[in-house]
Amino acid sequence: MVFNIRDFGAVGDATTKDTKSIQAAIDRCFEQGGGTVLVPKGEYLSGTLLLRSNVNLHLDAAARIVSSMEEQDFEAPFSEGPDVQALSEGQGSSALICARHADKVSITGFGTIDGRGEHFLEPEDGVSDYVLLPLGGFRPKLIDFEGCTDVLFRDVTLYRASSWGLHMTGCSRVNVDAIKILGQLRGPNNDGIDPDSCKDVHISNCHIETGDDCIVVKTTKYGAERYGACENITVTNCTLTSHDSAIKIGTETHGDIRNITVTNCVIRNSNRGMGLWVRDGATVENILFSNITVETRLFSDEEETKRELRWWGKSEPIFITAERRKGATWAPGRIRNIRFDHILVEAEGGVYLEGSEESVIEDISIRGLKLAMRRKSGYPGGVFDTQPSERGVFPHHIPAVFCRYAKNVSLDGVEIVWDGEPNPHWSHAMYGEQIERLTIKGFRGAPAAAGIDSAIALKRVRELSVEQCKAEEGTGTFLSLEEVAPDGLFVVGNDFSKARQGVAFADGTAPDYFAAANRPAKQS
Repeated sequence: MVFNIRDFGAVGDATTKDTKSIQAAIDRCFEQGGGTVLVPKGEYLSGTLLLRSNVNLHLDAAARIVSSMEEQDFEAPFSEGPDVQALSEGQGSSALICARHADKVSITGFGTIDGRGEHFLEPEDGVSDYVLLPLGGFRPKLIDFEGCTDVLFRDVTLYRASSWGLHMTGCSRVNVDAIKILGQLRGPNNDGIDPDSCKDVHISNCHIETGDDCIVVKTTKYGAERYGACENITVTNCTLTSHDSAIKIGTETHGDIRNITVTNCVIRNSNRGMGLWVRDGATVENILFSNITVETRLFSDEEETKRELRWWGKSEPIFITAERRKGATWAPGRIRNIRFDHILVEAEGGVYLEGSEESVIEDISIRGLKLAMRRKSGYPGGVFDTQPSERGVFPHHIPAVFCRYAKNVSLDGVEIVWDGEPNPHWSHAMYGEQIERLTIKGFRGAPAAAGIDSAIALKRVRELSVEQCKAEEGTGTFLSLEEVAPDGLFVVGNDFSKARQGVAFADGTAPDYFAAANRPAKQS
């Protein structure tokens, strides 16, 4: 059955508030056993709408549901059942379209849901990159579903959310297909899609542009306590742009996150490409990224840290972090069994892989990565950014690949290219510390500039294997080692012919280690 909202009094003139008429159509559809609530051509001003089981809200191509922007028109729907709870946590205490514990519920059609986010923020100046500040505390989400099963979002456009765009808490069997999310690129907290403590979620064929993260898999405290882990998530065939992270897992990790694949995606003009955080004690594991192109750049400098709101990230195409939140008394949790396969990158910042002494990251594999380091933004760089953490943003040289506090790390077929005028903060092709069992195979790269002697610099690494690697022109020492035990060193089948020296120990010694079939460095 089809229930046209105009038959329930909706006007669609962008002036009349149509909330009651649209809700009446939804309620009647539900009472009749389900069907389609049709939103025809027009602009329908609305506050909070509550979808119900077996209801498909369908927007015609020329239809637009528009936020009224008036706080009194928005409600925080309550959960059903004995455990009554308000809207799940996250930016915004209310939303334009909600569903609670509904089955077989969907939003479809080529129409638009408009959050009018630009009216909640200071005006654009047309030239800056910094975060626009909110004008007040009221910023509703666009869509918020909780505890729903068999959910479908298809074809619809989510336009300029003032806060999170599509937040799903504790939902299962969800399909998000071919939707467009067009947010303000300088808008804070306007995440695209947030699966929170959800299971069996499939996100495909979507185009997302946001100021905050495009897709964020998380387990908030509210979600984890009620719905448990977030697991079995697929993301495929999406195009993503963000001034924060295009694909993010964490930072909210109050429950485990596992079994996620991200494939065949294009990330462009973003601050970070793919990021994983653990901060709240859970385990993040079994994550696969494959066949992805990434373009990142800097969007800020150290001055931005003085602002009330700021972007997270320094152009890292791949970012993994496991350390405590600022002020936390608990361990951050675990990150393990993460794979990156066939990744093509152009960036101003390097790959960042770091655990902590109490939370060592484990079983990290990068295979088939080509990283072209290229200056783009004009921002100086030269800092690491581990927010949210005690260290926050702090000065550091920038290697193409950085790794610290890690175990069982494999780099296979990684190629580093320094393209154009180097940033003065760029350093080694790879720099690593405090690593147990590191395998570097088929690595190609040189130092960023003449003043940096070594292509790969490693400190306190146990069980190191370097195989089939190739030094590039401009390399002084290909492999520089400090506090690396020679009895755990395996160096086989490498081409050092374009370097002045193949392997050097920082203490000036030349200990015996296993080496075979290496093409020697050129003679001075």
